[in-house]
Amino acid sequence: MDYPVSVSVDAPDRVANWRPLVHWILLIPHFVILAVFHVVAWLLAILTMLAVLITGKLPAGIANFQTMYIRYYPRVLSYVHIIHHQYPPFEFSSSAEDPGGSPVAVNVEVAPGNRNRLAALFRPIYGLPQIVFVTVYSYLVVVVVTIAYFIILFTGRWPASMRNFVTGFYRAHARYLAFIYMLTDKYPPLSTAA
Repeated sequence: MDYPVSVSVDAPDRVANWRPLVHWILLIPHFVILAVFHVVAWLLAILTMLAVLITGKLPAGIANFQTMYIRYYPRVLSYVHIIHHQYPPFEFSSSAEDPGGSPVAVNVEVAPGNRNRLAALFRPIYGLPQIVFVTVYSYLVVVVVTIAYFIILFTGRWPASMRNFVTGFYRAHARYLAFIYMLTDKYPPLSTAA
């Protein structure tokens, strides 16, 4: 897959059986940060659309924040989903290249320079299939993760196909956000392939 956003997850074969019961408590600080970042990211998405419409350029500072949020979200979510046991770092690098330090690597290639102003205006409309795809996928992920929690309680393992389904969501969601936030003009595939 040749898309400007890549997400890879290094997941262990075994997970501690007790994790589904209590490990979410450790994530309360991350949930607060994620909620604030989520609101700021969507407000910046509106500013980005206006900036591209007026100037034809993507503001670098906004693109850096959006990149950081796109990286931070799957790192927290993968811990919530018990895909791995490494606590997500409070690391807020805005570089395109993933700085490492987490089992979830997210790289984002921001499209520089002159942007299509008309495409920016209609981005929310022709992004609708992506919105539907990612929304439906997210509901399916909730079902799969709930089933997986019970499997982990008894076996200490994520079934590989279920884990791949969930990590595919991280990829699809990151690509969707990069497209909607106008970090790239390349339409994301309705696929979860790496």
